[in-house]
Formats: sequence, C-alpha cells, structure tokens
Amino acid sequence: MNSLELELSNAYNKVIPSKVEVVGYTVNEVIQYLIDNCGAIHDDILFELRVILNELLLNAVIHGNKENKDKLVRITVGITKNKCILMMVTDDGEGYDYNFYLEKCEESQDTFCWSNIEERGRGIKIIKKLCDKVEFNKEGNKISILKSLEKHPT
Repeated sequence: MNSLELELSNAYNKVIPSKVEVVGYTVNEVIQYLIDNCGAIHDDILFELRVILNELLLNAVIHGNKENKDKLVRITVGITKNKCILMMVTDDGEGYDYNFYLEKCEESQDTFCWSNIEERGRGIKIIKKLCDKVEFNKEGNKISILKSLEKHPT
C-alpha cells in the first residue's frame, strides 16, 4: 500500500470500460461528486481537477489498456479531512516506467521543457505540476494523486 492510500468515507468508486467516449462523462460525474461533497470549489481548482482527471483517465484507457474494451479502469476519489482530493486510477495494463518520463526534465524544474520530452511524457508532467503529490505503484499501472482544494497564491 502506498502512502496516499487512505481510508475514505463516502468515496466515489467506479469501474469504466476502456473507451475514450466514456472519459468525458466520467470526468463530469466525478466533478459533480466533488461539488456535492465539498460545496463551492474555486473555478481555477475545478479547471485543474478536470485537466488532471481527463489526463489520468485517458492515459489509463489509451496507454495503459491500449483501448482494449475488455480491460477496465478503476477510479476512486475521496476527500481527506484536511480538504484535499485523493484520486486513484488503476488500469489493467502492464504498466510503464513512469520514472523515465519524470526524470527527463528533472534538471529544469522551473519549466516544463517541452522540447526535451516526447508527447507520451507530457501528460504525467502536467499532472505532477498540478498536484500536491503523485505516487505510482511498483508496476506503473496505478497512480494516486493528492490535490488541495485551497487555491495557492501565484
């Protein structure tokens, strides 16, 4: 169990097929769950949550499960006691070497250094930038993120 796996009461749990057309609906459903359980969420945070969810789910469907409709994506979303969102997305894929993509731009922490990474690594870099904490399981087919509901000053 990684350090982000916490006990969540009233968590959103869903299993979806590996179909790109299901992602948008699922993102909207999760956002509605968060609004219903958190009340008002700042528009900037909602936008970031939509980006994060969309990336996580598309990565699981397209890259993890290779759009194999027989494979599934599992989503768990909950709210921690200190007003953070915990999301866990698991696919049925073989996993991947996520450290490879995270380390490609490590030398330049102030910028995304888009020119140094291929398109396949950009999504995880965006997620890492928007979240407070990101963890993977050993296999690389499960990602857990923590995102504060508090708007940080820019």
